[in-house]
Amino acid sequence: MIEASVGQDGDNRAADVRTVQWLVLRIGIEPGGIDGIVGPRLIAAIRSVQERFGIEPDGRIDPGGATLARLRAAPARWADSSDWPEARKLASLHPQFRRQVVTLIDRLRDDGFRPVIVYGWRSVAVQERLFRAGTSKVTFSFHNAQTPDGLPAAWAADLVDERWYWREPDAHVFFRALGKAAKAQGLVWGGDWKFRDWAHVQGRRNAELAAVRRESGLS
Repeated sequence: MIEASVGQDGDNRAADVRTVQWLVLRIGIEPGGIDGIVGPRLIAAIRSVQERFGIEPDGRIDPGGATLARLRAAPARWADSSDWPEARKLASLHPQFRRQVVTLIDRLRDDGFRPVIVYGWRSVAVQERLFRAGTSKVTFSFHNAQTPDGLPAAWAADLVDERWYWREPDAHVFFRALGKAAKAQGLVWGGDWKFRDWAHVQGRRNAELAAVRRESGLS
């Protein structure tokens, strides 16, 4: 899960720090950014975790230590990820797909649009709620992709122009630009589907959904 210590006087390797940030957020404690950087807010969050679990609050998480074990075993209490800041939504994407989305956003901005991410990753619980409401056709989607340890690694994102969201004028000018730019990168665009999902882009083909579910440890 992590290779070296994170937090107060830790080695604080960026990949390990990001993992700890996600783990802390997963149980409902705010770590600050998901940026691989240790600061006072993350150390305070680690101490809050340790106090919750009855562990000496030294502000550090070690590989094989009690804090990490309790974090991994604790039930998830994800907040609705649509409320996350933009940087966290980007961080919730699979690294390969994230690079493509960053390029996509940059190209749309160059064309005068103001793209924002409504959803990157979202929990299976939220997905099931959307399914029951009729908003989604599936109970598992590329938005729900995660690492085998349960941390966000989405292969889908929903983007809108912040001026209009889903009520844009002029025959979906933003969404059509989104689709064109997405497909130029080899991404899938939901606007091409019979069930139009104008804001949706994804980095894997629909036929790969079952494989992504298995990769997520949810088979």
